[in-house]
Amino acid sequence: MSKEVVKTLSELVQELERQKKNRYDIVTPTEQLKVGVDLGTNTIFMDVPQVNEMPSKKHGITNYAHEQLATKCNIPQRYYDYMRDQKKLNLLAENINTWLPDKEKRLIRVLDNNVRAVLSDRYRIIDNHDVLFECLQEFKKIQDTGLTVNVKETSLTDRHLYLKVTSPDLSGEVMHYKGKTEPVEGGIIISNSEVGCGAFRVEPFINVLVCQNGLIGEHKIAKVHLGKERGIGVIDWSDTTLEYQDMTLWSEIKDLLTSTFNPKIFKEWLNKINNIASVEIQRPSLAVDNIIKKYAIPQTLKDDLINQFMKESPTAWGLSMAVTRVAQDQNNYEKQIEMERIGNKILESYVSVA
Repeated sequence: MSKEVVKTLSELVQELERQKKNRYDIVTPTEQLKVGVDLGTNTIFMDVPQVNEMPSKKHGITNYAHEQLATKCNIPQRYYDYMRDQKKLNLLAENINTWLPDKEKRLIRVLDNNVRAVLSDRYRIIDNHDVLFECLQEFKKIQDTGLTVNVKETSLTDRHLYLKVTSPDLSGEVMHYKGKTEPVEGGIIISNSEVGCGAFRVEPFINVLVCQNGLIGEHKIAKVHLGKERGIGVIDWSDTTLEYQDMTLWSEIKDLLTSTFNPKIFKEWLNKINNIASVEIQRPSLAVDNIIKKYAIPQTLKDDLINQFMKESPTAWGLSMAVTRVAQDQNNYEKQIEMERIGNKILESYVSVA
């Protein structure tokens, strides 16, 4: 499970500045990566070789990096977790050292003396720090045009960065049942992973003002972290080649932010939702069963979804709102985000019906 680090924008800025000073990245032959057990603390570590004839350095391993190691070693996750949980650490270390492919180069990402990611040497680094400050600069430019921009929510986990940004100037209503309407405002959600847990995404976002539910639309930018092969050694963050590679990405982001905070484009999305929202659902329980199966929602949420749906209108909009409302009760922020994406997918599935 991901651990959430910050929530407010000021906390996010401080944390990303701190992380920038306490991280490094190195490309190394896999055969030089060794896992061992610290007998004093009874914890597992990874021995990461250093450059310039420096001695190897022992690092802790994050939960997500453990998941990556299990995948790369083809060790079943349940067995891998069993060895960790039952303190069979010498056996786990032996398994990793035996099965980790030794004819490859790996990008090792280190933060606070912990290996947080074991990646391909072709992994394209899109830095959370750069994403945040590039976006904040663009939001300032949008505000200079007279449009209000509010950073509604931020979250930083060990796997993802999330930014939710809305504007009261992008406002409207969704009419969904017997003339009943819901006031909404538009915005955008930006997500990134520095550890290989999914693509960099920029997606339109609608906030339902009464209950603060959210709908995340289809992504307009989804960049897979794939770049050029790197040579062995510590990565130089001042590398101008990497800066030039990112220029196209930042340009795309700026264009999308500008277009998303365009009242005309927001109205087009809102009209599309209004054409779907009032589609009536005759069998609520069956509808909930169907979305649980289709979108792999945990069965434990079934009763909550049915109960919430009964409080909403018996429409596609009501079903979507039931999912996004239950999402708010999830302790894991990444699960909340995924359910907000599902909320929009539910509406999209009714396009052919409307």
